[in-house]
Amino acid sequence: MNHTAMLEHTSIVTYALLQELHRALAAPHEADDVVLGIIMGTAMFCDETIGPFRSRRLMREAPDIVLKADAHVTDEAAAIATPILRALCRHMEEAWPKRRIPLMNPG
Repeated sequence: MNHTAMLEHTSIVTYALLQELHRALAAPHEADDVVLGIIMGTAMFCDETIGPFRSRRLMREAPDIVLKADAHVTDEAAAIATPILRALCRHMEEAWPKRRIPLMNPG
């Protein structure tokens, strides 16, 4: 798979995953908190995967890249990944019905 195809494929799958995670985790009054958690989790993943300096540069440049490329995920592209990701999020909803996942403080 060439560089552009890999970037597009990864972007589509990630977008669909985040859409489903947001739907599964966000209560109406907590939508911003879920988005912040997604951003923080993405930053932590990038920091561990490619290091803090490259992560910072990519995070800083990401909004401009999206705007410059007019990047968006079409419904047709999202439809490919969505069923699998939706099933994962349904499982999460069933496992944690109160939407409170005790990861940091298992008590």
